[in-house]
Amino acid sequence: MQDVELAKRILKENNVKWIHGQFVDLLGHLRSFSMPASTYFEDDIWKNGVGFDGSSVKGFASVDHSDMIAIPDPTTMLPLPWLYDGDRARVMMDVFDVRSRNPFAGDPRNIARIASEQVAGLGYDALHVAPEFEFHIFRQSQVLHDRAHLSLQPLAFDPIQAGGYFASPPADSMEPFRTRLSNALIASGINVKYHHHEGGTWQHEVEIAPQKNAVMASDVTILFKFMAKTLGAANDFLITFMPKPVPAEAGSGMHVHLELFKDGASVFYDADEDHQLSQTARYFIGGILDHAPAMTAVTNPTVNSYKRLVPHYEAPIHIVWAAHNRSSLVRIPSQTGNGHTMDIEIRHPDPSANPYLAFAVIIQAGIDGIKKQQEPGDPIEKNIYAMDYQELANYHIRTLPRNLKEALEALQSDQVIQDALGPHALQAFIDIKNREWTDFLMDVSSWDYRHYFSV
Repeated sequence: MQDVELAKRILKENNVKWIHGQFVDLLGHLRSFSMPASTYFEDDIWKNGVGFDGSSVKGFASVDHSDMIAIPDPTTMLPLPWLYDGDRARVMMDVFDVRSRNPFAGDPRNIARIASEQVAGLGYDALHVAPEFEFHIFRQSQVLHDRAHLSLQPLAFDPIQAGGYFASPPADSMEPFRTRLSNALIASGINVKYHHHEGGTWQHEVEIAPQKNAVMASDVTILFKFMAKTLGAANDFLITFMPKPVPAEAGSGMHVHLELFKDGASVFYDADEDHQLSQTARYFIGGILDHAPAMTAVTNPTVNSYKRLVPHYEAPIHIVWAAHNRSSLVRIPSQTGNGHTMDIEIRHPDPSANPYLAFAVIIQAGIDGIKKQQEPGDPIEKNIYAMDYQELANYHIRTLPRNLKEALEALQSDQVIQDALGPHALQAFIDIKNREWTDFLMDVSSWDYRHYFSV
C-alpha cells in the first residue's frame, strides 16, 4: 500500500493527467493503453487491474482462453515530462490469469522476475544489469519515400572513414538529439553514463547506469525504445533498433553488463585473482559460454540478427571469453572506478530481443554455471577473426549458430534455457519463430533478383 500511495503522490506532484499502462508481448513489442490519472487515485485499479484480450497479444493466449488482467506495478510509476503536453506518466503492468488470479506464466516481465528471484534464492543481494542501447537514425521522409528499397541516406556528411566512432560535432549532427534523449531519461529518473556516435555512419549509442535487477533493466530498455521512436518521429527521424539495417557496416548490438552482489560487495571481484576476477565470476562466465548457442535464439531472435553476427564488425561469433578482446562473446571491461567492482559484459545480444527474456536466459545460464562450477577455460586474447580453421580447432573454439533455424534447434536441446522461459513462453516462442523462418525461406528478395534473374 505504501508503494501505491507513493505512486499517487508522483501523479499529484507532477500534475499528471493521463497515464500510459504498458507491457510487452512475447517478442518484446510494446503494448500500451491510456487512462485518466483520476482512475489511478482509486484503489480498484491497483487491486483488480484492467481486463484485456490476450488472444490479440502475440504469444499470450488462444481465443478460447483469451481474458487476461493487467495490474499496474506502483513502483514503476514514472512521469514523462518530455511527452506531448508534459502531463503524461507511464506505469508498467503485470499480466495475470483471469481465472486463477495468478501471474501469467507467459508474461515476459514475470519471466524476468523469476530469474531475479533465482539470484536471491542463492543468497545474493542483487544482480545488477546495464544494457547498452545502440540504434540507427535516418530521415523519416527519405526512408518512407522509397521504403521498398530502403534507400537510406546520411543525415549529414561524415568525413570520418571508420564510420564515425566518437565523431564530434558538426560531423556528428545527431549530438543534440541524443542529448535530448538522455535528458528525457534523466528527467524520468534514469541515470545516463554517456552517449556518443557509434562506428556505423548512422549509428548511435546511449549507455545508462546499472539497474538493480533484470526487471528494472528491461523496463528501462522498453522505455528507451519508446522514447527514442516517439521523439524521433516528432523530429522527422526514423529510429530503428534493427540489428543490421545497413550492409557492410557495423550492426547494432545490445551489450549487457552484469555484476553480482552479496553483503554489499561485488561477488565478481577478487583482488588476488587474474584480471581481479573471482572464481564465482569464472563459473558464471562458464555457464554463459556453455549455454550460448541456445541463448542466441532469445538474445538474437530475428533472421536479420545473424547478418550482424559476422566477422570483422566487433560482433562475436565465437564462444570464448577474454579480458579485453572485443571479438570475444564475453569480455571483462577495464575497471575505471574506485576499485572493488567487476562487471561481465555479454556482447552477442542485439536490440531486436525482448529484454525481459534476454536478461532472464543470460542470468539463468550464469546461475547454472555457478551451481555446476562450470569452468570457462582460458581467455583468448588473440584476434579470433584472424584464426584459421586449424587454429580454432586447436583452441577448441565453438561458434554461435549461423542462423535463426540453428539457434532454435540449439534452444530445443538445452533444458536450462527452456526452463528459464517456462513451457508456455517456450512453445509459443518456438512456434512464432519457426513461422518467421519459413516465411523467410519462401521470400524472394531483391538479392535473389540481382544474382539469379538472368540465369
